[in-house]
Amino acid sequence: MFTYFHDHKFKYEKGQLAPVYIIVLVIVIIMAMFTVNLSKVAMIKTDTSNAADAGALAAGATMANAFNSVAVQNSLMVTTYWSAYMSIALSFIFAFYKLTMAYMSASQALIAGTSAEATSFCPSSCAAAAASLLATESSLAASVILGTVSITIIAIGIAITAASIAQHYLYLRIRRMAIKGRSSAIKNGHGFVFSNSGIGSKLKAGSAPSDVTDTLKKNGYRDSYVDFLDGIGDNGHYNYSWKDSQKDVPGRSHSVDSNVQTNNVNDFILKVAVLPSLAESALLLASGLLVDSASIELAEASGVYAFAQGELDGACPQSMCCPPTPPTAVCCAACIDLSAMALLELPAGIAGNSAAIVSGIGAFALLVGALAGLLPLPTITSSGEWDDIMFFDCWVSDIDHDHLVRVDTKQTHEGADLGLWKTSYPDTASYAKVDFSGRGSIDPPNPRYGSDIKEVDNN
Repeated sequence: MFTYFHDHKFKYEKGQLAPVYIIVLVIVIIMAMFTVNLSKVAMIKTDTSNAADAGALAAGATMANAFNSVAVQNSLMVTTYWSAYMSIALSFIFAFYKLTMAYMSASQALIAGTSAEATSFCPSSCAAAAASLLATESSLAASVILGTVSITIIAIGIAITAASIAQHYLYLRIRRMAIKGRSSAIKNGHGFVFSNSGIGSKLKAGSAPSDVTDTLKKNGYRDSYVDFLDGIGDNGHYNYSWKDSQKDVPGRSHSVDSNVQTNNVNDFILKVAVLPSLAESALLLASGLLVDSASIELAEASGVYAFAQGELDGACPQSMCCPPTPPTAVCCAACIDLSAMALLELPAGIAGNSAAIVSGIGAFALLVGALAGLLPLPTITSSGEWDDIMFFDCWVSDIDHDHLVRVDTKQTHEGADLGLWKTSYPDTASYAKVDFSGRGSIDPPNPRYGSDIKEVDNN
């Protein structure tokens, strides 16, 4: 074109190239503005994607740390439970041992009392008196032993109550730690969304009223942005908006929107003891009552045996004049009378002795049930701090959570009217989803939770 004009310049006036240059210049300017507009759209999209990824990773990492802390504390809860269980089990074993000793003594007393009843008539009153003495001593020893068992059962009940309270407060600490971790995760997610959204570079003067100093006009939006970041909490949604302006003339509107979503950590799955606390207490109370009843019955039986022994001790010297030795009327009458009185007393002692043995066996069975009832087996879902109050908490089995965090962010920027050209920027949205399960677990405790991006938008 330029060669043509040069070769044929004699046909044209000077300055005829100016329109061509103007047209070319306008085309270049339009292309430049178009390129700048596309570049800004691409930059906004990049900032939006970076903000979503950074926010999701930050929130996911915080959730992973929270779950790792829960796993570590749950390990302590498991150790505390088994330590308490072993300590309480030793007390149960001591009670079983003492119950066995009491059973042997009570059985010996029963055998001796039965023997005394069978041999109480002349001429074997002396042998019956010796058997009654053995029954008296054995039943009294069994009664004393059962007194020790009763005290042991009370101590077991106190130990179980103390351990249950300790486990509950460990659970409360874990629960509050998880809830606080989720709150921090949401807050960190929002913080990283806004920090990576490019807001800092986009903020300009114009936030302050027209009657303040230029310094405040220059820093107003940035100061308000810092205050906004400081005020971010654990709400799921936050939005920051501002305007461009030149001096006192309001300009274009801009906003950045952030949504951080992760499930609540309200539902804890707890491993609890087989028996609820009231059932466990009922077994201990029933076994204690049976032991006390058996102790009283053996003490009463011992008194009966002792009374019969006194009668038989009186009959013993008189039995020498009964057959096969030549009898005397007075001697035989006294022996028979005393033996008869002993014979009337012994059945009451034998009955009390037998009832005590049955009560002791029942107490033993109830204590076995109480010990088995402390073993961890069922699980319950606790949605509050006191939902577990009726149970003996063993440890946290899991938290009902999908181990996912999703962050959605959107940027809105108003274009500028440049006269011949008006820029416009479409709303730009992006999201990222993070899985923070890693290789961690709460039960068995394994603090190896870690965050990984699972899904992002493809726009």
